[in-house]
Amino acid sequence: MSGEYYSPEGEYLRRVLDRRHARREVAAAGWWSRRRALGRLRELEESDGLESVAQRWARELLRTEIANAWARTSRHSNEWHPRLLERLPGLAEEAAAEAVLQAGDDELLHPLLTAAAAEQIARENVDRVRRVVDDPTIYLLRTTTPDGDPMVVLQHAASGLRGRFAVDPVDGFGDVFSKPYDIPSINPDNPHDDGNRWELYAGLGIGRRLYLAAAEIRPHIRWRAGIQSPYAVPLRTRLHNADPYHWAGHCAWCSERRIIWREAGPAEFSEHPITPAPAAIAPRLIEVTTSSR
Repeated sequence: MSGEYYSPEGEYLRRVLDRRHARREVAAAGWWSRRRALGRLRELEESDGLESVAQRWARELLRTEIANAWARTSRHSNEWHPRLLERLPGLAEEAAAEAVLQAGDDELLHPLLTAAAAEQIARENVDRVRRVVDDPTIYLLRTTTPDGDPMVVLQHAASGLRGRFAVDPVDGFGDVFSKPYDIPSINPDNPHDDGNRWELYAGLGIGRRLYLAAAEIRPHIRWRAGIQSPYAVPLRTRLHNADPYHWAGHCAWCSERRIIWREAGPAEFSEHPITPAPAAIAPRLIEVTTSSR
């Protein structure tokens, strides 16, 4: 086999076509060459690993379809959020049915595309992501912005999610920049992490840990919202609902009372409904002295 890369689907289809070609050669062979053609077919069946590749492709089909089924019911939720498990076995049955349709009349794949297999894949992926999320280690770098304003960088070790938390010396407000792919890694064990895996772990509470850790480092700072991603909007809303004075966020209660967050004092939030933030994993902060790159 060459070193050329094939996707799971490509690997499977290549082997299916090879076997189909070998069977056609057997069917077309004359009596004088039939034994040789049969030998080639048997050798192929014993060595091409089609059954193993079929299992890999079936798993990929089921993984994709259960992720799609979950996305249809929970927009902007993480692909493997633990809440997915609450929708089993229904999502698994939906995923298996869709995967069977994708497979068409492929009799080798059909027995592998079961709801039980889809449910197992869902549980395996949720557990895999949960192990990353449960890591308490957060790296901390105290530094400054290019303009010399005080700033801290926080990075979750296992996921690579990170953010910059800067303080404007003029008005005293804090600004958050949380695009991991635009923030150099400060993880000394993974200095070349480019941050491009951020969607794998977004929406699972890691960002909230980073935000709250920054707030503990600078307890008197009020953090304005700015432009937010679809993942950051609900996070900022939850932070605001738990501590409306220190965190800006979309809020119907404030809008109805025409409260301008940046101009409001603590007294204006005295009657604001408070929704305590859910318990978060206590961070284990490790301070580093320089960015890794």
